[in-house]
Parts: sequence; structure tokens; C-alpha cells
Amino acid sequence: MLLFGTLVAPAISAGSISAERSGGTLATTQVTLIGTWSLLLGKALAAWITGFAFLVVAAPFVVASLLLSRTDPLQLLVAVLALALQIGVFTVFGVALSAMISSQVFAIVTAYLLVALLSIGTLIAFALSVGVSTRYVDITYQTFSPSYWNAVDACSAGSNDEAAIARCTEAVPVECVTEATTVPISPTSGIWWVLTPNPFVIVADMVAPRADGPRSSDDLFSGISTLVRGLQDDRAQAQAWSDCPAPRNAPAAGSAETGAPVWWIGAAIQLALAAGLLWAGHRRLRTPAAKLPRGARVA
Repeated sequence: MLLFGTLVAPAISAGSISAERSGGTLATTQVTLIGTWSLLLGKALAAWITGFAFLVVAAPFVVASLLLSRTDPLQLLVAVLALALQIGVFTVFGVALSAMISSQVFAIVTAYLLVALLSIGTLIAFALSVGVSTRYVDITYQTFSPSYWNAVDACSAGSNDEAAIARCTEAVPVECVTEATTVPISPTSGIWWVLTPNPFVIVADMVAPRADGPRSSDDLFSGISTLVRGLQDDRAQAQAWSDCPAPRNAPAAGSAETGAPVWWIGAAIQLALAAGLLWAGHRRLRTPAAKLPRGARVA
């Protein structure tokens, strides 16, 4: 549903004002008592309601999928609200760009490019940032020695008795050696925010169940949310490992800490961008206009 929203919302909103401008009907509306903000926000609300109709049509499938997965009813409500929010933001983008750009086709193309920038461009920017910040360090790790593997291989030489081979393998004394290798490290604590304006990240982080819930990591939403929140970890360092069995009195590894929710950061960025575009569209629609582009049709 979110994918279809990214495809439909710009098409139904990005030509709402530019089409009237090119047809000569915009000036007729502007000479009435309707203010510039009323015209702009009314167009945005109408486009949002039209986009919300697609959500209403797809709602039974969304409800059925979440009910079959036995999710929390609150999660279902949040899913519908998250989709409505994203569709509304996309339609506001389209209406604002339609007010700023005279050409209807160019306004629609620009709206699609803006949505693609948030959906795909953030992924490309994050991947490039990770590649630039990646560094390589040398670490040491524990592994079984060659003599241990030779002794294990000797247990299975010339014998097909699996029980005897297992007893022989368990009797081989464990011998470990320390080796060195080079591993890449990609610190993400300073670049994780690049992914927050992504609409799929916002919806996933909003709809994902609580981290302490019984079904907190077995769906796509939880996977995306856990991944993005985990990128906030500021302790990017080489993790040494050991193939050898740990001593009985060795401390157990603690569970990884999850980061803070990120959906509100992405939503704030999107809303700030929408507000900026609406302000620019208001300046473009404000009358009387001191200057009009060449070929603009007034009435």
C-alpha cells in the first residue's frame, strides 16, 4: 500500500494548480475572496482525501494480513495512521510543487523525483556514506590449531562407525592458537539519520511491535526497525571472536541494546520539507504578482 501511495499520490496532486494555471482558470479563482493559503491548503486537503480513498480500498487487505499474523489491534491502528500520514505528505509535496512550477508535466516529474529521493535516494546516500567511512583494522582471534584438526581427521580415517568416530572426536584434547586477520569497520553512529526520512523506515518503525513483546522480531517491520535502531550504536569497533569453547566461569555476552525510535525524526524532516514547499508555493501564488513567467496565461 505504501508503494502504491508513492506512485499514485504525486500523480493526483502535482497537476492540481499548474493545470488551472495553464488553462487560464486560476486567475478567475484568485480574484474572488478566497485567500492564497485557503486555495493552497484546500487543494492539498482535496488531494489527501483522494489519496485516502486508495487507503480505504486497500484497508480490508491490510486488516486481513495483520489479523492473520495475530498482531496487536493497536498495531493495526498505527499501521493505518502511518499510511495515511505518508500519503498526506506525498500529496502536499505534489500540490506545493504544482504551485511553484508552471508546467504540469514538469511538476509531476519533480514530485516523483522528490518521492524517489526519499525512498531510494536515502538508501544510496547511506550506502555511499558507509563506504566512505569504512576503515580496516587488524584483530586477533582464537581458533583450533592444525594439530587438533589432524587428530579429528585421524578419528574418521578407515572407520565408518559414527558412534566410534564421535567418541574419538570428543576425546581429542582441545588445542587453540591465536591468529590475526584484517576486518572492515563501518561506524554508523553519525550517519544513521540519513535513513530516517525514508517513508518505508518511518512506517516500519511506527508499526513494529514493542521490543519486549512476544512477536518483536519475526516480521519485516520489526526487522527494518531493529536494523535502523541498531545503527545508532556508538561503539563501532572490531569484535574479536573465538572458535574454541569458552571457559565455564567466563561471563556471558550481554544482549545488544536497541536504539531509540527514529520514526518521529523522519516524520519531522518530511513535515519540515512539506512546510517549506508550501511556503514557496504560497509566495508563487500570492497576488498581485509582481512578475509572471513568459507565456503565462492570466485569464
